[in-house]
Order: sequence, then structure tokens, then C-alpha cells
Amino acid sequence: MTAIEFTKAEPEFVTVSLPDYGLLSVQGPDTEKFLQGQLSCDLNQLGEDCWSYAAHCDQKGKTLSTLFVGRSQDRILLVSSRAALAASKAQLDKFSVFSQLEISDLSEQYPCFGVFGAAAPQQLAEQFDQPLVSADANSLFSLDDAWIFHLGEHPQQYLVLTKQVDFPTNAPEQQWQALEIERGRATLQQQTIAEFVPQMLNVHLLHGISFSKGCYIGQETIARMKYLGKQKRALFRLQGQGSEVAPGATIEQQLGDNWRRAGTVINAVSRADQQLDVLAVLPSDSSADARFRIKDDDVSFLEIHPLPYNLDES
Repeated sequence: MTAIEFTKAEPEFVTVSLPDYGLLSVQGPDTEKFLQGQLSCDLNQLGEDCWSYAAHCDQKGKTLSTLFVGRSQDRILLVSSRAALAASKAQLDKFSVFSQLEISDLSEQYPCFGVFGAAAPQQLAEQFDQPLVSADANSLFSLDDAWIFHLGEHPQQYLVLTKQVDFPTNAPEQQWQALEIERGRATLQQQTIAEFVPQMLNVHLLHGISFSKGCYIGQETIARMKYLGKQKRALFRLQGQGSEVAPGATIEQQLGDNWRRAGTVINAVSRADQQLDVLAVLPSDSSADARFRIKDDDVSFLEIHPLPYNLDES
């Protein structure tokens, strides 16, 4: 893992290749009805050339993937890590046998890139010879050879899926991962697939769950957690010192002179030498002054840092 140095100032223009991301396209007369019964977001509320965050769950309500779900003309686009997409596609293929639709993996045809920084809108407009202007904050730009998701501001952030073979990059993938950790958006990898109910990954706090749209796979578990007050874990951002750590690693909390298992690493990136930035599922009542470490890394030290949304809203 390459150590990344960050400053508080908004970067000017950063572009990274994201080979770990993939793209599924769903098309056909039954697409809307079928995906409405699969995904946690409400597709009926998703406008043309817009995107929503969402979870795709198994029948037990455990998350197979966290997704960027976009509507582009007659198709729905699903973007996530390739491992998570593979888990989702297996379930989609299984349940779509009697539906009139086609599920296509376009990951190789449309490689994925991350772009962010103050100059990102202008630079992308020049790259694709089209202004990226929209009144909707969750915009999806459908171009002849690309789809571009506008994922946030401060800094401006875009997810680009393009056929352009000469798309320029100037930074390592870890810079994008660090920004996604700052946003509090979990990306599942093989070690964390089908382990957590979406609320434990804060999907609802990112407007990725509809509690009023009706039935979908996993909905019963998700609704029970909301209405019966049974959410005991949530996604936290941790920062501190430690060695490189992989998704699925165990987080321990100090209790007196002892350490006890507290949670699980979802995503982690090294910002500088021995400096870690982590998204981890921890007990919902974890206090801001609690001390954590990575299991088997006795010199690691992690503390809770703020997310851009309020965990109390859960």
C-alpha cells in the first residue's frame, strides 16, 4: 500500500484509475419492477440522469453490496466493487429467470476512474467536450462514450465510467479510497460481503433506504431494525496509528487494562507512514473518547473522528 500525504486544502485536480470498481447494466421491460424488489432505494423516486445510494441484500437482510444506482434512458446502472457486484449479480441472475430483462457486466467495456478537486468540473468538461451542469445534486451525465456520476462537493467528486482508452490519471487509487472514507460511504470487499444489515453500514443516513416503498429482499430485517430499535452497531470513522490493515480485520477496544473485540474494519487506507484512516462497524453507543486498536497490532492506536452526517439520526 502506498502511503498518501493529505492537506486540508481542497485539491486542484486529482484523477485515479479504479480497477477494483465494476459496472452492471440492467435493461428490459421488467427492469423497474424487478430491481424495485431487490434494492433498498426507491426506483420510483429516481429521476432520469440521476443516481441514488443503495444496498442490495440477501434474504436474511445482510448486505451483498453498497451501490451507486443510476438511471440512464432505458437502463439502470449499478456500480460498486467488483467483488460486491459479483455477489449481487449471482442473486440478480437467480431471481431474474422469469423476468424480461438483461443483466450485463460492462466492467471491461467501461473502465472506472475517480476524479475530484476544485478544477474537476472544468477539466472533465474539456475532456468530454460537454459541460457538466445540472440542477440536481445527485446527477448522472450520460454521454456518447461515458457515464459520469457526480458524487459530492467540497471537494467536487466524480465517478467516471468511460470507453476512452487515453483517460489521464495522476494519483494512486488510495486517494479515492481516502475520500470515500471521509464521505462515510462503505465499499464491501470479499471479506465483508453478507455480514452486515445496511443500517450497520449507515446506508440509511446516506438516503439509500426507503422505508415506505414496500417489499424487497431483506426488507423485513431492515424494517425490524428501524421500528423495533434493534440497531446495536453502526459505521464509524477512525483515525490514528497502525500498520496496513485489510477489510475484515478485527477492531479491539480498551476496557480498563484489557482489550475486547469491538468491531470489524470495512475499509482502510494509509494516509502517511503508520497513519491509518478507517471505516469500521462498531457498537452504536461507542463514545468519542474510546480507545481502539487493530487486533494483533499492539502498537496501533485509533480514535473516533467525525463523519459528514449525524449518527444520531439513525
